[in-house]
Amino acid sequence: MRAAITLLALLMTLPVRAEDEDPTKFVTFSQDFAASCVSRNSVQLLVGNSHPSRTVMVWLDRYHMGVGTGDRSKTEMKPGAEPVPLGCSRTLDGPQEWRVVKAKFVN
Repeated sequence: MRAAITLLALLMTLPVRAEDEDPTKFVTFSQDFAASCVSRNSVQLLVGNSHPSRTVMVWLDRYHMGVGTGDRSKTEMKPGAEPVPLGCSRTLDGPQEWRVVKAKFVN
Protein backbone atom coordinates (compact mmCIF):
# COMPACT_ATOMS: atom_id res chain seq x y z
CA MET A 1 0.00 0.00 0.00
CA ARG A 2 2.82 2.40 0.91
CA ALA A 3 4.50 1.76 -2.46
CA ALA A 4 1.26 2.67 -4.29
CA ILE A 5 0.98 5.93 -2.35
CA THR A 6 4.64 6.76 -3.07
CA LEU A 7 4.15 6.05 -6.78
CA LEU A 8 1.03 8.22 -6.84
CA ALA A 9 2.90 11.06 -5.12
CA LEU A 10 5.70 10.75 -7.68
CA LEU A 11 3.26 10.85 -10.60
CA MET A 12 1.59 13.97 -9.21
CA THR A 13 4.94 15.84 -9.24
CA LEU A 14 5.63 15.14 -12.92
CA PRO A 15 4.98 18.08 -15.26
CA VAL A 16 1.91 17.98 -17.47
CA ARG A 17 2.91 17.23 -21.05
CA ALA A 18 1.63 19.50 -23.80
CA GLU A 19 -0.36 16.66 -25.37
CA ASP A 20 -2.16 16.13 -22.04
CA GLU A 21 -3.48 19.71 -21.98
CA ASP A 22 -7.20 20.23 -22.58
CA PRO A 23 -7.54 22.45 -25.69
CA THR A 24 -11.00 23.67 -24.63
CA LYS A 25 -9.32 25.54 -21.76
CA PHE A 26 -7.66 27.79 -24.34
CA VAL A 27 -10.82 28.69 -26.27
CA THR A 28 -11.80 32.19 -25.19
CA PHE A 29 -14.83 34.31 -25.95
CA SER A 30 -14.70 38.11 -26.03
CA GLN A 31 -16.87 41.05 -27.07
CA ASP A 32 -16.40 44.08 -29.30
CA PHE A 33 -18.63 47.08 -29.92
CA ALA A 34 -19.12 46.70 -33.68
CA ALA A 35 -21.47 49.33 -35.11
CA SER A 36 -23.75 46.79 -36.80
CA CYS A 37 -24.28 45.02 -33.45
CA VAL A 38 -24.56 48.14 -31.28
CA SER A 39 -27.44 49.32 -33.49
CA ARG A 40 -29.31 46.17 -32.31
CA ASN A 41 -28.47 46.86 -28.67
CA SER A 42 -25.92 44.03 -28.69
CA VAL A 43 -22.19 43.37 -29.01
CA GLN A 44 -20.00 41.50 -31.50
CA LEU A 45 -18.99 38.07 -30.12
CA LEU A 46 -15.53 36.71 -30.96
CA VAL A 47 -13.67 33.45 -30.31
CA GLY A 48 -9.94 33.23 -29.78
CA ASN A 49 -7.04 31.00 -28.77
CA SER A 50 -5.16 31.84 -25.56
CA HIS A 51 -2.52 29.10 -25.87
CA PRO A 52 0.94 30.69 -26.19
CA SER A 53 2.34 28.28 -28.79
CA ARG A 54 -0.24 25.83 -30.15
CA THR A 55 -2.92 26.14 -32.81
CA VAL A 56 -6.44 25.16 -31.70
CA MET A 57 -9.23 23.87 -33.96
CA VAL A 58 -12.65 24.51 -32.42
CA TRP A 59 -16.15 23.40 -33.40
CA LEU A 60 -18.98 25.67 -32.23
CA ASP A 61 -22.76 25.29 -32.26
CA ARG A 62 -24.93 28.41 -32.57
CA TYR A 63 -27.96 28.89 -30.34
CA HIS A 64 -30.71 31.42 -31.03
CA MET A 65 -33.03 32.32 -28.16
CA GLY A 66 -31.74 29.27 -26.25
CA VAL A 67 -32.46 26.78 -29.05
CA GLY A 68 -29.80 25.06 -31.16
CA THR A 69 -30.00 26.18 -34.77
CA GLY A 70 -28.13 23.27 -36.31
CA ASP A 71 -25.39 25.66 -37.45
CA ARG A 72 -21.93 24.28 -36.64
CA SER A 73 -18.75 26.16 -37.44
CA LYS A 74 -15.17 24.94 -37.47
CA THR A 75 -12.39 27.46 -36.89
CA GLU A 76 -8.61 27.08 -36.78
CA MET A 77 -6.99 29.62 -34.48
CA LYS A 78 -3.23 30.23 -34.44
CA PRO A 79 -1.52 31.31 -31.22
CA GLY A 80 -1.39 35.09 -30.90
CA ALA A 81 -3.85 35.64 -33.76
CA GLU A 82 -6.71 38.12 -33.56
CA PRO A 83 -10.02 36.65 -32.30
CA VAL A 84 -12.46 35.46 -34.98
CA PRO A 85 -15.82 37.31 -35.20
CA LEU A 86 -18.85 35.05 -34.78
CA GLY A 87 -21.78 37.44 -34.94
CA CYS A 88 -23.88 39.73 -32.79
CA SER A 89 -25.11 38.70 -29.36
CA ARG A 90 -28.65 39.54 -30.57
CA THR A 91 -30.50 39.18 -33.83
CA LEU A 92 -33.59 41.24 -34.58
CA ASP A 93 -35.63 38.43 -32.97
CA GLY A 94 -33.61 37.74 -29.80
CA PRO A 95 -30.31 36.70 -28.20
CA GLN A 96 -27.86 34.28 -29.76
CA GLU A 97 -24.70 32.57 -28.55
CA TRP A 98 -22.09 30.02 -29.56
CA ARG A 99 -21.06 27.00 -27.50
CA VAL A 100 -17.95 24.84 -27.78
CA VAL A 101 -18.72 21.34 -29.06
CA LYS A 102 -15.14 20.13 -29.44
CA ALA A 103 -11.62 21.51 -29.56
CA LYS A 104 -8.30 19.92 -30.47
CA PHE A 105 -4.71 20.96 -30.96
CA VAL A 106 -3.60 21.05 -34.59
CA ASN A 107 0.13 20.95 -33.91
